[in-house]
Amino acid sequence: MATVVGAAVLVSSFGLYQWQRYQEELTQAERSLRSTASLLAEHTARTFEVAKAVLRVVVNLHDEAAEQGYDRHTVHGFLKTVHGGSPVFKAIGWVDATGNRTASSLFADPPPLNVADQEQFRVHRDGTAAADQVYVPAPVFSNLLNAKILSVSMRLNDRGRGFGGIAGGVVDPDYFTGVFRGVETRPSDVMTLFRRDGMILARQPTDDALLGTSLAGRRFMTEIVASAPTGAFHAWGLSDGAERIIGYATVPGSGFIVTVASTYRELFAEFWRSFAFASGHLGLALFALVAGAWSLIRQTRRRDQLAADLRRSEARFRDLAESSSDWFWETDDQNRFIWLSASVEQASGVSPEWHYGKSRIDFSDQPQSVPGAWDNHLRCIEERRPFQDFEYLRRGPNDDRWIRTSGVPVFDETGRYRGYRGSGRDVTELRRAEERLRDAVESIPGGFLMFNPDGRLAYVNANSAKYVPEMAAMDRIGDTFEEILRRTLAERLIHDAHDDPEAWLAWRLERHRAANGSTLVHYEKRVVEVVEHPTREGGVIVLRFDVTERERAQEATLAAREAADNANRAKSEFLASMSHELRTPLNAVIGFGQLLQMPRGNALSQSQQEYCRHIVSSGQHLLALVDDVLDLAGIEAGQLKLSTERMAVADTLSGAVESIGAVAAKAGIAVELSLETTVSDVRADSQRLRQVLLNLLSNAIKYNRPGGSVSVSAREIEGTRVRILVADTGRGIPEDRASEIFTPFQRLGAEFTTIEGTGIGLSVCKLLVEAMDGRIGFESEPGRGSTFWIDLPVETAAALPEAAASAGSGTTINAPLANAGGYSLLYVEDNPLNLRLVEYLVETLPDVTMHSAASGQVGLELARAHRPDVIVLDLNLPEMNGFEILEQLRMHPDTKDIPVLALTASVMPNEVNDGLAAGFFRYLGKPINFDQFLAAIDAALRTRPVKPPEGGYQAAS
Repeated sequence: MATVVGAAVLVSSFGLYQWQRYQEELTQAERSLRSTASLLAEHTARTFEVAKAVLRVVVNLHDEAAEQGYDRHTVHGFLKTVHGGSPVFKAIGWVDATGNRTASSLFADPPPLNVADQEQFRVHRDGTAAADQVYVPAPVFSNLLNAKILSVSMRLNDRGRGFGGIAGGVVDPDYFTGVFRGVETRPSDVMTLFRRDGMILARQPTDDALLGTSLAGRRFMTEIVASAPTGAFHAWGLSDGAERIIGYATVPGSGFIVTVASTYRELFAEFWRSFAFASGHLGLALFALVAGAWSLIRQTRRRDQLAADLRRSEARFRDLAESSSDWFWETDDQNRFIWLSASVEQASGVSPEWHYGKSRIDFSDQPQSVPGAWDNHLRCIEERRPFQDFEYLRRGPNDDRWIRTSGVPVFDETGRYRGYRGSGRDVTELRRAEERLRDAVESIPGGFLMFNPDGRLAYVNANSAKYVPEMAAMDRIGDTFEEILRRTLAERLIHDAHDDPEAWLAWRLERHRAANGSTLVHYEKRVVEVVEHPTREGGVIVLRFDVTERERAQEATLAAREAADNANRAKSEFLASMSHELRTPLNAVIGFGQLLQMPRGNALSQSQQEYCRHIVSSGQHLLALVDDVLDLAGIEAGQLKLSTERMAVADTLSGAVESIGAVAAKAGIAVELSLETTVSDVRADSQRLRQVLLNLLSNAIKYNRPGGSVSVSAREIEGTRVRILVADTGRGIPEDRASEIFTPFQRLGAEFTTIEGTGIGLSVCKLLVEAMDGRIGFESEPGRGSTFWIDLPVETAAALPEAAASAGSGTTINAPLANAGGYSLLYVEDNPLNLRLVEYLVETLPDVTMHSAASGQVGLELARAHRPDVIVLDLNLPEMNGFEILEQLRMHPDTKDIPVLALTASVMPNEVNDGLAAGFFRYLGKPINFDQFLAAIDAALRTRPVKPPEGGYQAAS
């Protein structure tokens, strides 16, 4: 019995002891979970305080951007700066009243995104959330992060305090993970952040399937909402069906709840192991006593461990506070600082200890603050109300810094006021950036005006009155653009609007609404350029610049250009007139001289032939002068048209030397051609290159000594150019006058000799060579001769066609059909001398019937009556010019196929082109060149149909 009683006593004692220990374990577990939940709630509260402080910065930045008209790159830069100092957020920004994202810390130009259908936007828009509080919606899935994200938002107001959108940020998932992991927990513990409506906002370990789901209606959720701020309860059948003890705590200052859930199995694993061990040795009392003592010691140590864990959790929170770019602070009930996180020294340059024992007002500069700001702040503290984003200038031991701070009052369990706690941020650089921006706007050398989205003037810089004084009294803050314009028109300040003010006003308002470009406005004394550009928020930036001097300069430039154009046209008209007037008499002089030189029945004496040569030579010299002057004028006027092609240097030089051979032989000058066999082809205009070469050769012969020589050669230089050289053995060029060699009408003293020349040839050569992308120069030694050279670019295109090999070579005009006679010719000319000259020429040809007419009408009648083989027209005829006659000839069936030659003194390049384009068979200039004239007739005769031997007709060949 004693044994039974002893055993019963022992069992009862053991059972009672184990039951008591179980209750202690249970109480300790609940207390530990409540403590952990409370600590997590404090951490979470601080996190949302930081998030709220950051969002207030974003709200202020939004208002500042709207007021100052920041562009998207400036806003992006500020947001990046704010985001860079906040570890809570992954990104921050805002959306406008329509839900469109307009600013982001991640993008200067955010991709299109509309959140009008999302929860937080509807809550802020519909006014169900407090205007100055943050709102946390249900987590949503992010494609970018491939996970559910938690966002925090705050309402934005427009100018009229209406809904202007929301400022928001995406909470960095790693940040909340760090907050939850900052508390010592068990491996299977589940930490959850709820809204009071049961919505799951965050969870550790993370479970995307549960985030955003609501436990509203669950009994335990109803009990939590209705119960004390902290507590614990037991629950079954949660996510994994395990029995759990759940500690919970309400997040201070918000509507959020934090829970920490541990399973019974893990909480009492040690207890049940010890219980099983003790049960197995129940018979051994000593062992039971020893086991009980050991269990008691173990329990004591466990309590000590939990206390140490709690201290470590608090240390982790302080580490998080110290690592933030913002700092955290606490004051006592006298509003003196008693604690600041160490980051205050890194952020603002003053240690935490410097603040201790002082209140905020002790080291601030009240006069520098916004008027009334300190009074409002002190009243807020006196009434124990939270405050946000209060800015003040802190006088520090090293320098002065602008501080932005937010705080909430702290009360103990009895409701006694214990002080404030909150966060602070150094905004000195932001303030300085605002000042720099304001200085930049004020330094603009013109007017700067900003109109709000409602069209009213919000800002105008001081320079507006300086540069556009007419508008100094017109620009009034708060007025609309139209009101400012109407006031200006009433004062009759705008010259453009005098004729029809209302029409001008309507046009100007339309330009302003478009706000894209510049507009010139003429006042009575000045011209102002107005540049308008829309802002992102729907306002307009207006810049005004005084451009009076610029407009005057442009008007002067246009007037000068018009005068130059008029002078150029007058010059061209003068040259065309002079060319025509000189060529008409020269036609008679040279033509009749050529007639006298022709072999006729009454041969001229030797002296008479000499006289004729002088007449023809002098006439041709005068004609060359006219041609050179026209060439020079045409090139200088930009009328030169080149037709460049591949040219064989050897063939071109050979042709030029052959053409000048007779002149050289007459002057007794030997011309020698020396070529390298490897000289490449060049690219040039064949006619113009031949003109340049003949001019250089002619000069080398004219200015040579009796019995002298001329050497022509070519060689490659630089690998990309061919140099053509013309060397003579003449008297050379004096050194002091070498710079004048390419000056028009400059002959370096040769004008006082018997050597003929105009002084224009070399200047024309220089212009022509440079137009062909070439260079020209010379070397000279007085008394020994000169060498002129031309550099032309090597042609790298396809090989030169064989037909081009003869281009530029001298040829003798052959006109067998024209000389053979047997045809009829009609010449329409009103000048009797010119008419008689052609008649004399025709008389030298056998069996040629010539008809002549002094007017266009008579010429048309003769053409239709006689149907001549060839028609020659002067273009400058009375009553009907040559072009009109040609048109009439082409319209009549009897004359439409007769070739018509133009023979005229109008030989300006544009006149020649017009004539050929009109349909003349050939365009010949006066003075008449008999060989060219007969060659043209010969070519025309070859187009006549002739009867072939077997019948029918074919073209003559």
